[in-house]
Amino acid sequence: MSAALTRPPEAFTYTSAMADVFISYSRRDSELMRSLHDRITADGRDVWVDWEDIPHTADWLEEIRGAIEAADTFVFILSPDSLASETCGVELAHALDCSKRIVPVVVREVDAAEVPEPLRKLNWLFFRDGSEFENSYRALVGAIETDLDWVRAHTRLLVRACEWRDSNRDRSFLLTGSDLDDSERLLAGAYDHSPPPTELHVDYVTASRAEETRRQRGQLRGFYLVSLLYGLIQTSISYFVAFDEISEEGLVALSPLWVLGLVFGLFGLTLGRDSLRRSVIATACAGVLLYLFFLAVFPAL
Repeated sequence: MSAALTRPPEAFTYTSAMADVFISYSRRDSELMRSLHDRITADGRDVWVDWEDIPHTADWLEEIRGAIEAADTFVFILSPDSLASETCGVELAHALDCSKRIVPVVVREVDAAEVPEPLRKLNWLFFRDGSEFENSYRALVGAIETDLDWVRAHTRLLVRACEWRDSNRDRSFLLTGSDLDDSERLLAGAYDHSPPPTELHVDYVTASRAEETRRQRGQLRGFYLVSLLYGLIQTSISYFVAFDEISEEGLVALSPLWVLGLVFGLFGLTLGRDSLRRSVIATACAGVLLYLFFLAVFPAL
């Protein structure tokens, strides 16, 4: 990631609303920027533009970074001035780091050798004079709308991943439940789509699954320990408190109360640490064996 857009996590405040399009431009190309802004917004889409020529402060950089992360499409107005602009270079670098859909829009002729390689290999749209505007604008809309569901999901997940990253990877920002399942399915099908997910996307979903597994293991461990404790208490009551008051047949009838509790707890702590289903199956098998024992073997003893 570009160092120019790096900020301390403790200073993070997410300020940028989600937008359909972020426009990066040189001030010399403001006329085309305004034309595109007005036309795109007239079509009902949200556009993020840095309108003010303000100093490059930490707050400004934070706003730019958040806006790029929260936009579905990054439109780069390509001209000799935008290629020479440090600000445009910083914005482009961050869009590339975020694996954004980037659409280069040529307003004035440029030397292709001076264009950054990631930008050079993309399809350019040409807005060099008024006669090209309508055809080029239709092509721009087509680029914005291509695989739009994927692009929006990519953006939503990136925004949440950035919030997690910029909060020092606070676990409270991680995905859970259906959000996590949907995100895993999204990444599993990512090879069919463009732009690809970033490393941050993958890290975020992986960390979310690890935390979900850790949390579920903790819940299951507590469940198994309660079952084990219940079985031990029932055993103690049956054999040390009420043994003389209960007949042999009564002990046999009551044995499932403590045997199955012990079996479930022990199997859970050893075999079912990650799966309640596995523990239930093991306990059911033990219950069947216990029933067969009392039915066929115990009377012969």
